[in-house]
Amino acid sequence: MFQKVTTSLNVILPIRSIGLFFIIIFLSQCSKAGETVTNSKSETTEENSIIETDNWWNDTVFYQIFVRSFYDSNGDGIGDINGIIEKLDYLNDGDPNTTDDLGVTGIWLMPIFPSPSYHGYDVTDYRSIHPDYGSMDDFKNLIAQANSRGIKIIIDFVGNHTSTEHPWFIASANNESKRDWYLWQSSKPNYNGPWGQEVWHERNNAYYYGIFWGGMPDLNFKNLEVSNEIKNIVRYWYDEIGVAGFRIDAVKHWIEEGSQQENTTSTLQWWREMYAYQKSLDPALMTVGEAWTSTQNVAPYSDERLDYCFEFDLAEAIINGVNNRSNASIKSKLNEVINTYKALQYGTFLTNHDQDRSFERFGMNIEKAKMAASILLSLPGIPFIYYGEEIGMLGKKPDEDIRRPMQWSTATYGGFSTGYPWHPLNLNYTTYNVKNQQEDDNSLWRHYQQWIQWRNQFEALRKGNYEEISSSASGSFSFLRHHETSTNAVMVVHNLSNSLLDATSFSRNSSSLPSGDYQLTNPNDSNILGTFTVTNNGAF
Repeated sequence: MFQKVTTSLNVILPIRSIGLFFIIIFLSQCSKAGETVTNSKSETTEENSIIETDNWWNDTVFYQIFVRSFYDSNGDGIGDINGIIEKLDYLNDGDPNTTDDLGVTGIWLMPIFPSPSYHGYDVTDYRSIHPDYGSMDDFKNLIAQANSRGIKIIIDFVGNHTSTEHPWFIASANNESKRDWYLWQSSKPNYNGPWGQEVWHERNNAYYYGIFWGGMPDLNFKNLEVSNEIKNIVRYWYDEIGVAGFRIDAVKHWIEEGSQQENTTSTLQWWREMYAYQKSLDPALMTVGEAWTSTQNVAPYSDERLDYCFEFDLAEAIINGVNNRSNASIKSKLNEVINTYKALQYGTFLTNHDQDRSFERFGMNIEKAKMAASILLSLPGIPFIYYGEEIGMLGKKPDEDIRRPMQWSTATYGGFSTGYPWHPLNLNYTTYNVKNQQEDDNSLWRHYQQWIQWRNQFEALRKGNYEEISSSASGSFSFLRHHETSTNAVMVVHNLSNSLLDATSFSRNSSSLPSGDYQLTNPNDSNILGTFTVTNNGAF
């Protein structure tokens, strides 16, 4: 299908519309007998320098699960932990030779603590499992079953605030104990929240602070007792239960300084101290933070405060770039991201549980959804996939509608439950479901599966640097991923345009590739496309 023609040092390839071309470049295969291929460049730029990381999360593709909506094992209409166990083989069965699992290697569980709400972001007990979801023994079994398949489990940790039904707050509100575990004022301060909403709420002739709403009172992290208790909870879930890490909610709101309610000096200092405690438990214990703000404001939280944070701006750039069929916003934002954070230490995604679903934003365009998946899983960073994104689930605000039950089949209730679900399914479940798409070699699900497999297979996609490649076609987004300790490099060409890119040339004036001749292999069919030459300064 694709033929390579070399002219000087350019690689010329026909690229089909709104699709992708993906080349694996195997290093050293074309060297002469007895010859060692070396990198003879006299200068090494920061972009081309070797990336060293032993962080397990850089080898991981995460899958985000809203437990209530994933799979119901007992017919009560509510997803549960045993339901996840039953579906682990769908996520990763531990056998690389099978073809009916996604191959993800990490799971982020949205809140599993007891809570009066359906979503769980207002906690009443930090050391228990929500009774709708099962027991602690069920959860320990989930961790064991997941680990046996090579899957690590991280959980949502909501520490900025509790529920008003938490025993801590009840005691505080009644002035029985723990009064200063929360933020109280005898009279109402005259400022609102950063989005203009009310943040001071009345209870028993006094006012408590809750930045999100009255049912979520903020904890007072200027109180050492509160900080120590949160540290003990983190230790409990890691040492005694066995989670691999935490997604931490609302990290930028931890400590207010008067009317300044986010990104305060006190907040940054608190996270610096927490990071030291976290690493004293185990350097492999992972934290990923939700700091929903600009890249430059997120960056300080990844500087030995949390291991990394989600990159919201990059996610928006990918979706807008795919929708607009333009690479400019993606390349610009990616270059900023790479130059802002430690190498590879940022979480990538398309949308999550707080945003309209990506398939909704793509107008149910399968080719756009495939392109976005390709970009997500080929870029540097740690990728997260929101449950159902791989089958084209729809959903837009309000929040319940972007957290609907998973669509497993055309059966009643989409195969999610034998009972009436806690929330109605999407109307498209009869077409967009796991069973249908697993039977279709050209489905969105198969596309996600293939890219996850490639990412698991090639170290360059997980840990390689990123080197933009010049192209004669404005609609292509092309780059090199190369890790100097691996045996291969990867060249990726995404065609974001809606037209054929015929006789397109690709080149780079310098790169991290050692000089020598390289073989081009198409991973779709293992066909050898030819060879090309890299000069002494890495040019091709």
